[in-house]
Amino acid sequence: MNGLLGKSVFDLDSPQLIIDLDILDKNLETIRNGLNGKKLRVHFKSLKCAGLVKYLMSKGQDSFLCAKVNEAEVLVDAGVRDILIANQIIGDIKLARVHSLMAKANIRVCIDCEEHLKALSDFAQKSNTSFDVLAEVDIGMNRCGTFPGEPTLALVKKIAQTKNIRFVGLQGYDGHLQLMLDRTEKSNKAFEGLKALVDTKKMIQKIGIDVPLVTTAGTGTWEYAVQMEGVDEIQPGSFLLMDCIYHEARPEFKPSLTVLATVISRRPGLYVLDAGSKAISKDFGLPIVKDRPEEKIFKLAEEHTRVECNIPLPEIGDKREVITAHCCATMNLHRSVVASRMGKVVHFWPIEASGRYD
Repeated sequence: MNGLLGKSVFDLDSPQLIIDLDILDKNLETIRNGLNGKKLRVHFKSLKCAGLVKYLMSKGQDSFLCAKVNEAEVLVDAGVRDILIANQIIGDIKLARVHSLMAKANIRVCIDCEEHLKALSDFAQKSNTSFDVLAEVDIGMNRCGTFPGEPTLALVKKIAQTKNIRFVGLQGYDGHLQLMLDRTEKSNKAFEGLKALVDTKKMIQKIGIDVPLVTTAGTGTWEYAVQMEGVDEIQPGSFLLMDCIYHEARPEFKPSLTVLATVISRRPGLYVLDAGSKAISKDFGLPIVKDRPEEKIFKLAEEHTRVECNIPLPEIGDKREVITAHCCATMNLHRSVVASRMGKVVHFWPIEASGRYD
């Protein structure tokens, strides 16, 4: 691959995952310009690639969060020292892995019940260590977390009384709102959830327990969280890569992630690409052909994508860039990615956390 450095991305074999750093840089600049004094913590579950993390670190991004322990391990290996595992960590095997990372980085985890608390405390006492924990608050997603107000307050009281555990804040993620297109409804529901989160913080502070951190929001709701007094940081990830579905909800961010594919067959009215659902996620809908609105993808099989084309058909061997319908899942399908600038290959990065669920 080193022999291709400096060459056009269209000289690459396909399917090939590509990140356009020119677009990614603009996405990063856009969100930084709108932070309104809040901190940005980038979600690694969207990225999964240590090379991309190191690139972001070179631009001053030093805090990340992730969903899985394996992702935290990749982040630590990349040199990140401020990591939130925004999930509940269950079982001594995973806790031991988290513990081993704590010698190199500041690691925080989330809990939402007494069972989590007891397990963490028991492990910490046996290992002569301590854990920093955030109470996860359910602000409408109906997944993990305690309900706002008294239920969270009750859990935080127990955290404060538990050996070898430090309470370091609250997390509330509004994932159910991320792709909502109705801006009025989204705004109303986002602020409703954010208010519940901040009001819970105030309740905890009233009984004398400090709440050092309130972290929340994603790419789809970041603009509301940065307006909310009492929120300290936002935790988006997809804004850097984007996809055609997310772009509809957040048009200020452009898709930097594409899959290069080759035309391998054609007939009147359609052509076929050599990348299918094993290379291009269709979790949230159908992908699109970049910069060619007249060429419409209508079907993905495992190894083929069919494209409706009622204009002159491309030639066999022509290349197309496909914008996926889910950037996070597409990163998980590939083991490497090419980074480009002005259409030229500048980096070749392994995707260390792809295909892993541990």
